[in-house]
Amino acid sequence: MKSSDRNSNLLTHREREVFELLVQDKTTRDIAGQLFISEKTVRNHISNVI
Repeated sequence: MKSSDRNSNLLTHREREVFELLVQDKTTRDIAGQLFISEKTVRNHISNVI
């Protein structure tokens, strides 16, 4: 198994989506609106990634 395959399994699909938007300088509110989830859920995903 390649290293990139192992690393891609560390995050859920949604965590990856949130993280990708976060590194694009999107705000929590922007991310929540784009993904149709609450800001609290976005913050939870960010905490999980960290």
